[in-house]
Amino acid sequence: MKSITLLLVRLCPEISTNSPLPACEFSGSVECRAKVEALVQIQVKPLAEKGEKPLRVSQAPAWQANGHAKEVLFEGQYRKAKAKGECPNTKVAILIDGKGAGGIFYLCQAEKCEVHNRVTRYEPTPQEQAQRKKEALAERVEKLSRVRVLEATRKKLPDALSRPDLEMVALDYFRCLGHDNHRRFCKVYGWEEKRSKASWGAQMVDYEKIAAAAVQAMKAADRNRFLEVCALVSDLYCPGYNPRQSLSKDTNLACVAVRYKVDSVKIAAVVRTELSRPKSDVKDENKSAKDPNASTALQPKGSSRRRSK
Repeated sequence: MKSITLLLVRLCPEISTNSPLPACEFSGSVECRAKVEALVQIQVKPLAEKGEKPLRVSQAPAWQANGHAKEVLFEGQYRKAKAKGECPNTKVAILIDGKGAGGIFYLCQAEKCEVHNRVTRYEPTPQEQAQRKKEALAERVEKLSRVRVLEATRKKLPDALSRPDLEMVALDYFRCLGHDNHRRFCKVYGWEEKRSKASWGAQMVDYEKIAAAAVQAMKAADRNRFLEVCALVSDLYCPGYNPRQSLSKDTNLACVAVRYKVDSVKIAAVVRTELSRPKSDVKDENKSAKDPNASTALQPKGSSRRRSK
């Protein structure tokens, strides 16, 4: 390869030993292309004397030639062979561009070649094909069996669901809500977000375990309310792009509030009043709420003298 490059440098002064050769037969100056072609012809001459006509191959992709080279093979239209006679379809070829311009090699163009097909594409063996058929059959059996089991179970479901069924529905609904809604749920119900050790060693809050313990301890009416809250808790989310956006009228929370005659406007006004008060007043209220004897301790004591008769 080095001798070919040096010869090409002598033929064309535009090319140096460090610069790459033209990437395509139709790139570079006209003089440069002509001298690259001269090198290719020098390499072809000994083969022509032996009666062999090498195929012209380009290292460039087919779209780069713009349809000008009809007798040139491009990448993806052949498979390289290691030596002559590697398969019955092996033919001699020569590179006409790129760093290896003038290089001789052998290729195969047969699409169903038994020797080279497995080199450029994966072909499973008969044993692998039989194993894949077994796995595909087992997969279809499993999928269809699950569908049949669901259909048979659906037909036997009672008019009123039992406690285990309701617990299963409630916990599955809760599981689908996602992490953020799990935290909102704990805030609404006042559940303690207690951390526990995970299987990989880290400390985490197992919201599903907390919810499972709470749901199993609920009465029937509380489970119904739990399901209702599952459908409403996602409306507690305020979008980050507009956190001041008011609750839309078509949301579940707004519709249920109207249905049960909850005055959301009045509640918003009370919340605004609470949050607008000075922090000192809020601290005093919290302190008095925690210590009920604090107010009586501040009162002046009455006179201990007895009245005279």
